[in-house]
Amino acid sequence: MKARKALADLDDMRLRQLLETARRVERYAVGRTEQSVANALGKPLIFVRAMIAFWNAAGVLETKRARAKFLKNYGKKKVRILYQALEASR
Repeated sequence: MKARKALADLDDMRLRQLLETARRVERYAVGRTEQSVANALGKPLIFVRAMIAFWNAAGVLETKRARAKFLKNYGKKKVRILYQALEASR
């Protein structure tokens, strides 16, 4: 049971970091092309597109319950893959 809770907390932490990054990328992209955002941030274009699409899918998830529901619907595996891409791009 403790391992399950620890994994859920880790997934929540990953999701919060992804949401924060996606929000920043999406805000920066307002009025700019995706390519110019990718160039300015020094990130691959596919990463910028993925973050914008992720933000559009998720939106603001302020509570842990909302994030847990999103994880269940969106898929923990997808979030883990996006998080790996985020870590690799740092």
